[in-house]
Amino acid sequence: MPVVTVDWWKGNDRQKRADLVHELTSTLVRIAGCPREAVTVLVRDVEQDHWGRGGTLADEPGEVPADGAEPPERARSVLSESR
Repeated sequence: MPVVTVDWWKGNDRQKRADLVHELTSTLVRIAGCPREAVTVLVRDVEQDHWGRGGTLADEPGEVPADGAEPPERARSVLSESR
């Protein structure tokens, strides 16, 4: 009985959440060999001012970090960028 929890920034609509749940469920069924009914997916929307990275909150402007990652104000959820 796999349980997957996804924390992502608030702002993704219901259809994106539904797509995420569908894709994660399908992948777990394929890889784990479990029935669809056994898969639980929890999606939690997090405000940017409740999300910190590199010592700053995601809603704060900042310069590009040395590791080349996007600064917080330009960061987007993985699914938002791939669509």
